[in-house]
Parts: sequence; structure tokens; C-alpha cells
Amino acid sequence: SSTETISKQAEPFNEPVPIEKKVTTTSKQSDESTDESTTQSKRPLALRVALLVLRLLALLLCLYFFVCSLDLMSSAFRLLGGRQVGELLSNNVVFANPVACLMMGVLLTVLVQSSSTSTSLIITMVGAQILELRSSVYMIMGANIGTTVTNTIVSLGQIGDREELERAFAGATVHDMFNWLTVLVLLPLEMASGALTSLTGLIVNSNANSTINVDKPPDFLKAITSPFTGLVIRLDSKLLKDPELLRNSSTLIKVCCKTSNSTCLEKCQFMFMEVAGHWADAIIGGILLALSLAALIGCLVGLVRILRSLLESKVKTTIERVTRTENRCLLFAMDYISLVVGAGLTILVQSSSVLTSALTPLVGTGVITVEIMYPITLGSNIGTTTTGLLAALASGSDSSLQTALVHLFFNVFGVLIWLPVPLLKRVPIALAKKLGAATAAYRWFAIAYILLAFLLLPLMFFALSLLHTAAVYVAFGLLVAPMLVAGVVGLLQTHRPDWLPEFLRNWDFLPEPLRSLAPYDRLLSRIFGCCRRKRNKVDAMVEIEFGKNEEGTFRQS
Repeated sequence: SSTETISKQAEPFNEPVPIEKKVTTTSKQSDESTDESTTQSKRPLALRVALLVLRLLALLLCLYFFVCSLDLMSSAFRLLGGRQVGELLSNNVVFANPVACLMMGVLLTVLVQSSSTSTSLIITMVGAQILELRSSVYMIMGANIGTTVTNTIVSLGQIGDREELERAFAGATVHDMFNWLTVLVLLPLEMASGALTSLTGLIVNSNANSTINVDKPPDFLKAITSPFTGLVIRLDSKLLKDPELLRNSSTLIKVCCKTSNSTCLEKCQFMFMEVAGHWADAIIGGILLALSLAALIGCLVGLVRILRSLLESKVKTTIERVTRTENRCLLFAMDYISLVVGAGLTILVQSSSVLTSALTPLVGTGVITVEIMYPITLGSNIGTTTTGLLAALASGSDSSLQTALVHLFFNVFGVLIWLPVPLLKRVPIALAKKLGAATAAYRWFAIAYILLAFLLLPLMFFALSLLHTAAVYVAFGLLVAPMLVAGVVGLLQTHRPDWLPEFLRNWDFLPEPLRSLAPYDRLLSRIFGCCRRKRNKVDAMVEIEFGKNEEGTFRQS
């Protein structure tokens, strides 16, 4: 009887949510929805229409100032950089190293807490010729990884319940696993062949040579934004296009709006006009960059809040209808339906972090499973690229558009690799569930994972890139090679153990710190007495899955 109870406890992911919990949660949700509907129905029709119109106007204003902030950010980088800084960045060993650029993209997104902001920043830097296209490709890959830290932190909100924490952490880290695995495949491919750069270059060049005028959208956006941005700053376009004039000029700021025979007839009127020529371009650019970044983040926050207020209840009902269907045809195409739903909702909300963070608690409570969360997450990765495309159109640069297309195709190729083939689809889901089980057994592992994956590793590679390029490649190889070997050996241990020698059929030959988290748990328990873990069904699951040796420690980590 004890073995039966332990075996039942060994499958927390396959264990259905109790009927009482389902009934209570659904009844609470229905009660909340009915309360909201009744409160909204009590409002007069004129008031509801007025609130809707105000929200739509606020939405359009946020979108307008978002595009304006991108234009101002591009001008700020031109003032900050100039040709000297552009040459410095292009020759800098940090930006010339793909792995270092990847980790810088991770750090940038973690610090900004928004992949939309970081990708827009990278794209505008490319458009301002401050950052090379080649370096921006790897930074975009890192930005894709860094955006997953938000929903991983959100999963810690269910740390009080081990079962919910296990499911929530697995649902959050399935996004991490997809991005890391995609980088492991596409980063070496891009470094060796430049496949993404070549493909996007062909698309941009073909559009430039076609009969369709591709420059019309950027001109249209600039025509809309120039009345506002012209009140803040004005740059001399002739200096930007002519290197000789740029070298001989003391400032990039346009002072005279009307000239005749090299004499100024009318001075321009904008915010920085009084200090133009007195302050250095770098000082004005720094102030403008801070203002544009604040406006960009504020507009993104406003967009997210307005869209959530308009669509939050509809998003939840749409997800429940799609995921709870019993139609066999829909179940067969559930992955692709969820992919489209995730992409569409992310385009509406303009933030993949908002969507995945909203779904993470639902995975923890058992409303949706990790298998359903996975394709929705992939769709949100594709949907979030629309912000970068908008930034590229605002910059009006072919290199910016190419960088935005790299972001799009990076996610599309990742979906094509890790979704259609069932064998490959199971890899990120299985890895995420392993991380969830480890977090349920050792709750400190969640914080250690966040610090290691999103802070310590990127900082380490960035520091190594300052020493020498070869040090980065050596460290990257030493990190990735053991993981690949351990993955292959683990698969053979599970499916073809007879192909392996006897000492490789288990992990007992390794030292305990390399095959178990128990030594680190004992160390933390000595330092922090409150971190001592308690035995429960998760521990029983770990014991059955990995087994125990005579000393009572786990065979595998």
C-alpha cells in the first residue's frame, strides 16, 4: 500500500486537479465575472460609451508618443555617437564577439525589464549607425532570452505551495528553455554562415529593387511625428549624409531653417535651441536619451494598462474556450491554434511578458497545462516582434528593418524546429518540468536559477570579453559541451542502456556535488536554518525518478 501511494504521488503533472478545487475555482471565477458584468450593466450607456472612447483616445496617444520617442531616441544616439563612437563600437572587441553581444542583449533586457524596449533600442542604434548589423543580430537573440525573466519571477508568487510552484515554474521556464535551445542551434549557424543576415538582406534588397515604394511607411510615420519631434530637436540631414561636412562641422544640430548664400535668414525654434552650440552634442544627446527612454517606457506601460483594461477579461475567456475544447479536429490542431492565439494576443497587448506572466499563475493552479502554455508562449515570441518592426519603420533605415526581420525570423525558425516534430517538442517541455521538480524539492533553486541564468552568466561572459575573445569561446565551450554530453548520455540511459558501459548506466561515478543538489541544500541549511526542506510527495517523486544510494543522497541532479 505504501508503494502504491508513493507511485501515485510520483506524477504531480499527470495528477488531475481535485473536483472540489475545480468547482470552487470556477465558481469564484464565474461569481467575479458576474459581479463585473452586473457592475458594468448598472452603468449608463452614455457613460460606458464615453469611457470606451476615452480609452481608445488614450491608446492612440500612447501609440503616437511611442513612435515619437523612438524617433527622439534615434536623434539622441546620433548626437551621442557621431562617427567617432560608431567607429569605436565597430572596432571594440566586445561588440565584435558574438557570444559577448548575446550576453549583452540578455543583460540589457533584464535591466530594462522589457524586450520591446531593448529591441527598439537596438534597432534605433542600428538605424543611427551606432551599432553594426552583425552585432545587433546577436544582441537581438540575447534580448529574446532576457525577456523570460519576468514570468520566471512571477512564478515565485506561488512559492507557498510546492505543487503549484512546481507547475508554475515549469510553465515559466518552458519559455526559457525554448529560447536557450533556439540560441544553441541558430547562434553557431549564424556565426558560421550568416544565414539570418543573408536571408533578411535578400528580402530588404528585393523590396528596395521592386516597383513598390517601401520608403512610404517610414515617410508616413515621420510626417506624423515630425510636428512634435521638431519641437524638441532638429538635426541637419545634410551633415548625416556627407562625412566630409560632418568632420568640418562643430554640431549636428540644425540651427538655421532658412539660409541664403551661407547666411542664416531664420533660426529654428525647438527646445534645445538656446543651448545648441554652447553645450556639447554629447551632453544634449544624453539628456535627450534619458527623456526619450522615459517617454518610451511610459508609453509602453500606458499601452499595456489600457489594453489590459480593454481586453483582459476577453483574453481569459478566449484562452479557456480554446484550451478546453473537446473537438478532435481542434485538439489535433491545438498547438497551432494556441500559437496563433498567443501571437494575436501579444500583438494586441504589445508585450509578451504581460501575456506569459498572466498565464503563469494559471499553470500553477492547474487551469492550463505546460503543454498548452508552450505553443502560446511561442506565439507570443512571434507577436512581440511587431514592436521592433514598428521601430524599424520609424527609423527609416534598411539596416534597422533588416535587424527587425532577423528578430522575426529567429523566432519563426525556432518554432519550426521545436514545435512540429513531436520528439523535439518534448525536449523543452521535459527540461522545464525537470526544473519545476527541482524547484519543488529545493525552493532556493528558483532564486539561484534566476541569478545564474540572467545575471551571473551574462556578467561573466561580458567580463571575459574584456580580456580576450578566445576566453569567451573557451568558457562557452566548457559550459555547453558537458551539457550536451550529459543530455546524450541521459537519453541513452533511459532508452538504450545496453549501448553504454556499466559505469555510464548511472551517475554514481560522479562526485555528489555534480550529480545532486543535496550537498548545496545541506550547506544552505547550515547557513540558513529556515531553508531546511520538508519531506512531501515531491521528495517521494524525486526518490522514485532518480533513486537513492546507500548514503541516502540522490543519484542524479
